[in-house]
Amino acid sequence: MQIGAGTGVPTTLEIPTGTSVAATSPAPTQTVAPTATVTPIPTPDLSLIGLPSEPAGTNAFDFVDAMCKAQWSNEIQNLPCPGNDKQANTGYVMQLSGDVQALPSNFNLMLAFPPEINAATIFGKYPAFAVKKGDRFRSVLACQPHTFCDVEFGLTYSGDQGQIGLKHWPYLFTDAPIVVDYSLDSLAGKTVQLNLSVRTGGNGADAYAVWIAPHIYRPAP
Repeated sequence: MQIGAGTGVPTTLEIPTGTSVAATSPAPTQTVAPTATVTPIPTPDLSLIGLPSEPAGTNAFDFVDAMCKAQWSNEIQNLPCPGNDKQANTGYVMQLSGDVQALPSNFNLMLAFPPEINAATIFGKYPAFAVKKGDRFRSVLACQPHTFCDVEFGLTYSGDQGQIGLKHWPYLFTDAPIVVDYSLDSLAGKTVQLNLSVRTGGNGADAYAVWIAPHIYRPAP
């Protein structure tokens, strides 16, 4: 797998006998504006990145679409969303086009860059989500091409008992992209806040970690 990505008003009225009513002048003809045609955005072919293809309507939550509904921080301070590469010292998060990773442009990608110090973490806490049985977290994890990144991707959740880890994936620039298809059945029936994180493991200046199409798949009823 290569991933780098009207009508007028009548003048005659029916009125009761003996009642005098003046005739109504014709109203000007109204021109009905054409209805805008919305072209649906095609569902990306997830098989291009090693994930199972999904029928329309089975994406229950898209982490890139909801990126700026999350609270992003670097464990010391909250971060703006979206950010940009001028914030390397504090870390930043931003959306990328699929072609950055040699994918079709309709793929949702998210770059999460931790602060440029070793063992630093960028962390996004998403709004509450009601997990159902059969839900699965799916994504492909990689780094931007031509970077020497050494990072750890993380999926956790926040609930009544605080933050609890679900899964972590170490990634080195020499590795193949990591295809993630992770069952959330352990959380079925609960409403939780899911969190995405990236931690540097080596050279923080090259920690260009990319979440490719991160979402929750929910099987059709």
